[in-house]
Amino acid sequence: MADLNNDEIQALAKAVGLTLSEPELTQVTHSLNAMLEEMEGINPAGFNLEEYVAVVQQADLEVAE
Repeated sequence: MADLNNDEIQALAKAVGLTLSEPELTQVTHSLNAMLEEMEGINPAGFNLEEYVAVVQQADLEVAE
């Protein structure tokens, strides 16, 4: 994954209601890119190929009277 630039970080911040200005914008950009890089390293091969199934217990199906 390519590093996010300041404009992309600014757009992400705006999407969640935050306003970033310098020097915080550069610091957040550096920190977020470092975290994303580390997260790529802990993503086991094929992890995203797993299909998850919801497990429903009998107690979940019973209707309270």
